[in-house]
Amino acid sequence: MFWKRQIPIAIVTVVGFITLFGWFVDNPAIETFVNDDATQWFDILASFAIFLGALNLLKLQGQKILRRKKGWQYSVLAILGFAFAMLAGFGMRGAYTLEVTDPGNNPAAVARILAPEINKSLDATTSIVSIITPSDTYMMDEPYWTAGGANSVKETLENAGAKVIVNPVDWGSHISYRGSLFNWMFYKIFTPLSATMFALLAFFVASASYRAFRIRNFEATLLLVGGIIIMLGRVPIGSKISTWFIMYMLMLIIGVVVNQTYKNRTITFATVGGGLLLITIAGFITGWPVDQPQILYLPVLQDWIYNFPNVAGARAIMIGIGLGIISTSIRYILGIEKSYIGE
Repeated sequence: MFWKRQIPIAIVTVVGFITLFGWFVDNPAIETFVNDDATQWFDILASFAIFLGALNLLKLQGQKILRRKKGWQYSVLAILGFAFAMLAGFGMRGAYTLEVTDPGNNPAAVARILAPEINKSLDATTSIVSIITPSDTYMMDEPYWTAGGANSVKETLENAGAKVIVNPVDWGSHISYRGSLFNWMFYKIFTPLSATMFALLAFFVASASYRAFRIRNFEATLLLVGGIIIMLGRVPIGSKISTWFIMYMLMLIIGVVVNQTYKNRTITFATVGGGLLLITIAGFITGWPVDQPQILYLPVLQDWIYNFPNVAGARAIMIGIGLGIISTSIRYILGIEKSYIGE
């Protein structure tokens, strides 16, 4: 019990205090620990967490397949995709480049072989081959995924008289090398799937917005109006909506409020009619400018909402998050919170 309970709590307390004091104590050793050592420890722990997460993924998806649960076919695709990503990242280099150092005595034959490999016309490839020298070699842009494929093309070019070198891309850089197997998987499979997921989220956001924007009280009304202004102000059509149209709509809304307040048709008619008449006269006098007055121009109005009320709310949320982090950290340091040891 001592090793499973007291020791972990003591480690968390000591490391927590050192990390906390590192921001207030001017000591090079403590600063090095906080800025370098603790960060490296976090990276190591995160790596093990990723490893455990991968094992958990395989476990859950494997159980789903073995028990033939609903949608188990998708679990098969998940495991195959995981295996393919691991193979492309760690087991298979997937990037072998060919470098032509000398076209030999028959550059025309070399150009005929090279043209389909670099996806260029025969004339363009001939021009490229004609300027290849040992000091000015030609490196093919697209790599080959296997060493066998690269060596096969190399042998064909060498049979035509060229001198070719196969350059395997270094491990690690093969992940980001353009055209490599892992790079192809990331941009041709993972990126489109990610875009699809985010596209589907748009429909969930629209559904959630419909439920949130239903007018139940004053706060919901503000949310509805603010959401409409933000959405219209950030699309091109918003800049085409005249401020005078907005003023007419506001006048009608004011009429509704007046009617609900006084329950008198005469007062309502006088308010709405007088307001619409004043707006029309002002429009004829000023020439109906689309963006005047600016306070009612949707792009300007949405900027104000985004930069002031929205920022104020976001800062309040961040302050709340900061206070929550502080309180949680103190609970960990003082040994009150013990969830990390299963209590």
